[in-house]
Amino acid sequence: MFEEARTTVRIHVRRRVARTSPASISPGSDDERPTGGISFASVDETERLLRRLALNDEESVGMVLASGSDAAGSAALRPKVDLLVQLGALLALGAATSSLRATVDRAIEAGATESEIVGVLIAVAPAVGLARVVSTAPRLALAIGYDIEADE
Repeated sequence: MFEEARTTVRIHVRRRVARTSPASISPGSDDERPTGGISFASVDETERLLRRLALNDEESVGMVLASGSDAAGSAALRPKVDLLVQLGALLALGAATSSLRATVDRAIEAGATESEIVGVLIAVAPAVGLARVVSTAPRLALAIGYDIEADE
């Protein structure tokens, strides 16, 4: 009786092109250029994952939600950086102190410093705005272990 509506989503991916200085351009320079260490196998894998996520492929979405940055096969980000990115997302969302504390603890275990953790709040500030920074700063301070209410 009812037909399922299907939407086609197309993603155009620009391939990274190795930059060359004008002095290195010469006749015949359109021949094969070095790729600057880019692995096309991983680019294709990344493109495939993005396509599937854009199509709301249940398996891909489930894999990403369950395994986070490990979903791309090999960790695209180092554990410390991955956790700092997660912290930035939590700060942007205004997450609870307990969520911040768990992520801060894992980031510190992965080698992040308190300065880097506070740097995440500073980095997201232009995107999230003053109100979010002011409301989130005390929760982040508590998550790190600071008592900002104490007299100086």
